[in-house]
Amino acid sequence: MKRIFFFVALLLACTSESFAWNIGSKGSVIGPSIHTTYFLTPNNASFPVHAQAYVGTYVNGICNYAAIYDIGTDNLKTGDYVDIDAFQLKSVIGTNYNCMTIYYTYKQLVMETFLLLFDGINYNNSAPTVSEVMISLNKQRELGLFDV
Repeated sequence: MKRIFFFVALLLACTSESFAWNIGSKGSVIGPSIHTTYFLTPNNASFPVHAQAYVGTYVNGICNYAAIYDIGTDNLKTGDYVDIDAFQLKSVIGTNYNCMTIYYTYKQLVMETFLLLFDGINYNNSAPTVSEVMISLNKQRELGLFDV
């Protein structure tokens, strides 16, 4: 009985850490928050959303990507918001970038792009500071066109 309890506790600990952003978190962050993304989902249901950050330099109205970072996966639903922590962002991507596009994936790809403001020591803000992302289901599957 003790071994089963230990195994279940270990499994839950591993699972909970696999669902998390590595540059921020759902709800609030420990360090200063520089960007907030509000999420909308179909039927207010929770979905495992995977995110990747494309970072680069902003030149002539275009974010020229220089690197890609895997942010992680988290279960998101309508009303959830994810804050990006300035200190965690700096530790993951470094200090050479001034724009970021985050690709959110759950059956479809949704993107958001924003500028990163850096004061020479830390990232201190983003433009825009708040955005809204709608996670949607694949329309063909909702209509039953590709049911197997």
